[in-house]
Amino acid sequence: MSQSSVTTVACPKCGHAQEFTTWNSINVALNPEKKAELKNGTLTRFVCEQCSDASEVNYPILYHDPEQQFMIWMNSDREALAFGGVSLGDVLNGYRLRLVESRNQLVEKTHIFENHFDDLTMELFKASMTAVAKGVPDGELLFGGLGKGQGDAVELQFAVLSESGTQFIGTTREAFEDTVESLGPMVDSEPLEVGKWHRIDTEWADGVLERFMPQDPS
Repeated sequence: MSQSSVTTVACPKCGHAQEFTTWNSINVALNPEKKAELKNGTLTRFVCEQCSDASEVNYPILYHDPEQQFMIWMNSDREALAFGGVSLGDVLNGYRLRLVESRNQLVEKTHIFENHFDDLTMELFKASMTAVAKGVPDGELLFGGLGKGQGDAVELQFAVLSESGTQFIGTTREAFEDTVESLGPMVDSEPLEVGKWHRIDTEWADGVLERFMPQDPS
């Protein structure tokens, strides 16, 4: 089920305090409209009634998609994430259980799973892109979905977030699949424990690459 509560938030610009609804648990099968609100930012956007300043409120969200069988626990508190999120027992052993730190990371996970990709492979692919590909801007690289590129070829689309703004890049499905074939042994080398929460992100991917392909000290 989805759960919401009302709290009081002070505007970071003028200090005006007003009520704000937080959605601490979202079941998108029961409340599909919340998926769109999460992705467009309105679910976490605070708009001050006094000065009209808009800002994002970061609060813990448990995102549940029973059809795709995944749950994502978002919390900006790394200590809470290290604890392992919400305890669910063995009832959801068939689920992919993920921990993320931001709304952008949460939205990216939904894009990955809804497009039927494996997030371990995707994170390793992104790490390889930034390591060897030319023309990838500096910033946080996030998978955004599938689209059409040159000649209407299907491509994977990414957003690169940085202080200077957001840039968009793409790579062909063929290039992705060719790279995935080489990444397979890395993914298989460290299988995830079933029924446990896992952080699969840039830090995880860099660690796998370092262990699998250690740098030559010379």
